[in-house]
Amino acid sequence: MDIGDRIKEQRLNRSWTQEKLASSLNVSRSAVSGWEVGRNYPDLETIVLISDLFEISLDKLLREDTSMVKETSKRTKRFKFYQITLIILSLLVVSYIGYNQKLRHDEHTYRANLKSHGWLMDNNDGHSDGNAYTIEQEGINYWTYIMPTGWIGFPLTENKVNVIVRDKHLVVDIKDDKNFEAIISKSNDKNVTFSASVTIDKNANFLHSNETLSSNKKHKIKRYLLQYKDNYQQMIDRGTIKRAQIISKTK
Repeated sequence: MDIGDRIKEQRLNRSWTQEKLASSLNVSRSAVSGWEVGRNYPDLETIVLISDLFEISLDKLLREDTSMVKETSKRTKRFKFYQITLIILSLLVVSYIGYNQKLRHDEHTYRANLKSHGWLMDNNDGHSDGNAYTIEQEGINYWTYIMPTGWIGFPLTENKVNVIVRDKHLVVDIKDDKNFEAIISKSNDKNVTFSASVTIDKNANFLHSNETLSSNKKHKIKRYLLQYKDNYQQMIDRGTIKRAQIISKTK
């Protein structure tokens, strides 16, 4: 006997019409009719209500109805899948909003710090859109760019603040307090015959390059770094301080 037959049996035992059962369960008469002829099944919540209404256990109500058991199992699994999916999506949305708020707060902090330390917007940079800043002190020029934070788009990118330090023909990119890049260019120094961007340590020692260097070019780079070692060290020290001022979260 399937669940439709059991519902009909219990209804007839009480001399109830399909309308009365439908009213008691807050469903339509056609729904009850569909159950009883096996056209469809009640949902999980309604099955529990039927069990309570007829005062019979769920086990007895569903016994021998393998189709209903399978359908109920499928619905349960689907419900759990949708529930887990909803939880994951909710966590992603909350994380997205929270992380975006953090980025916006950081951006506001960086811009406020720049202003308080005398940095000015670089109006000479036609591609900065008001996000590039510059300051010059003791003949050394400092430049940075603050990435604006938006609500739309994945993934959100943390604002990696770097400071480019220029002292006449020497240029150093302060990426963070441990990573520095010397930018050697013929356009900056007419006395060099090559261009290169190389990673150096805080003492201006050559570490590595993203490009493949010949032994001759590597030798020239090391000799160039050694020639201006004191200048590079001073630029790194001052640039690191400037960057720390920008990203400081304390007043």
